[in-house]
Amino acid sequence: MVDAHLSPGKLLAVWSPAGSPGRTTVACSIATELTHSGNSVLLVDADTYAPSIDVYLGLNDHPAGLAAACRLISQDRFDISQLRRLSVELQTQSGSLTVMTGLSSSARWPEVSGQQIENLVQVARQHFDFVLLDAAANLEAETGLPQFAVQRNSVARWAVGNAEFVIAVCGSDPVAIARYLDASVSLAELKPIGQLLTLVNRLRTSVLGSSAKQQILETLSRLGQIQVSGFIPDDQVAADAAIKGAVPMVLARRSSQVKQAISLFTKVQILGQRNPLDGRLLKKPMAKLG
Repeated sequence: MVDAHLSPGKLLAVWSPAGSPGRTTVACSIATELTHSGNSVLLVDADTYAPSIDVYLGLNDHPAGLAAACRLISQDRFDISQLRRLSVELQTQSGSLTVMTGLSSSARWPEVSGQQIENLVQVARQHFDFVLLDAAANLEAETGLPQFAVQRNSVARWAVGNAEFVIAVCGSDPVAIARYLDASVSLAELKPIGQLLTLVNRLRTSVLGSSAKQQILETLSRLGQIQVSGFIPDDQVAADAAIKGAVPMVLARRSSQVKQAISLFTKVQILGQRNPLDGRLLKKPMAKLG
């Protein structure tokens, strides 16, 4: 665990193209897994198009969240006490996860800018080991919006461009893969300073056959020079249980292959941990799927 007084926390951006490949599900699960490793974690819904963490986690009665934080930042009144006041503490299996919910309506996007997100992250990194931003899909530079003081995509562009880890979520069907390849051009143009981790979600054999994993590996490598950092198997039972219980999917079915895959991805790719079981367990969640 990082000592926040000695070293600033790490910034993670969870991003995906449009098309609902499970970005928010992945963001909530990775944030939860980081808390299980003894880290303090802030999860921020920074999606200016389709904020949904409050709905996903069943946070019906929550503080004002991101919009209020950005308003205080513009007034130079934002600090860690305000951050905690505007966030929710969720108890997990072995700690607590701090969640800042997003905009109450996507129409309020002009209230949030990339500069304000940067200021929010600067405060958060002094008090949390990890800050996760659930970022919107659109990364294109915008033109033709003179009526607004900010650009709608500036938040996602800043998050992806400045995170130490960019977790890029790709679906596992042909349409999702085509979208990922197309959107990866905009991602590359930003020249992110951090490490790009492509995470293929909802891997199943029903669409691409028994060689699904190998087909995806070869397609992304051949058409986009993209290396895959991990696969998350499809588990509709766990997904439904997570929505029903309003909890991250890794808590819905703790013995599921999804839980194992996300846990190992988090430990190996983000925390840089290794142990004698990693090789065996890394194969286990995917052996039946590719």
